[in-house]
Amino acid sequence: MLNAYQAHTAIGMKKLKKVFRLFCLVLFLLLAVTGVAITGAGPTQSKNRDRIMDNETLIEMVEEKSKEDDEEKP
Repeated sequence: MLNAYQAHTAIGMKKLKKVFRLFCLVLFLLLAVTGVAITGAGPTQSKNRDRIMDNETLIEMVEEKSKEDDEEKP
């Protein structure tokens, strides 16, 4: 069994531990907000990454019909 001093110390340590955890949580949140504020939001990846990587122009040539082609086909 715990005597009165040990019980009081155990309760105090639990409270101290909760306060310390809350302080650490607040500290990490402040660090994260500060980092985003300084550098800006990180770039997001596009869903159409292949389209961005392969950006050469794709155009089909249209062949014009000539009079000779029309005459050869019966």
